[in-house]
Amino acid sequence: MPTNRTSALERLRELPEVFTLDAAAASLGCGQRMALTQLEQWRNRGLVTSPGPRLGIHFNLLRNPRAIEERRMEALALLLPGAVVGGPSAVHGAGWTTQIPRRIDIMVPSRPSFPELDGIDIHGRPQPWVEAAKNWIALPGPVPWLDPAYALADCVDQGIWTPDPDDIEWDEVDPATLRRALEHFALDIPEKWKAEMVLIA
Repeated sequence: MPTNRTSALERLRELPEVFTLDAAAASLGCGQRMALTQLEQWRNRGLVTSPGPRLGIHFNLLRNPRAIEERRMEALALLLPGAVVGGPSAVHGAGWTTQIPRRIDIMVPSRPSFPELDGIDIHGRPQPWVEAAKNWIALPGPVPWLDPAYALADCVDQGIWTPDPDDIEWDEVDPATLRRALEHFALDIPEKWKAEMVLIA
């Protein structure tokens, strides 16, 4: 392990903007316990931070002071393999709604428990849902974004959110895709949307 502050900072400078505890230990040439001690020192100096407690994922603020904002999805991809952005977040991200979610909705393969992440709501989904969602990706990336039609239909199916007509930007909606997404979940068009759907058909 580096014996002075300068060498420790040089090791941190060599780490990527998003790194794991194992990567830190390898760079420092020490075990995980000593790496945790060094990470705590870096954290106290404002050089690293994490997306949540006890996750083993860290943002390298020495390399990029904006890593929290700019590399958040890379961190999520490391923490939650198979994750996609869905729910109201995907609907808003596509410009389909005027409602602005306060947190990011992430859909992941179901498992017994999920980590606590700042500003993130994690929703478990069964494997058939996960496989189907691969055909509804609108924007690829470390954590892909779902097509807003599929995300909106999933919200209705799960009882998460059925927005009022005034909360939907109907000029942005592709009615054929939305109908297909609702049919995928064996759902009828919500009664309160029917008038608008007829107008944009």
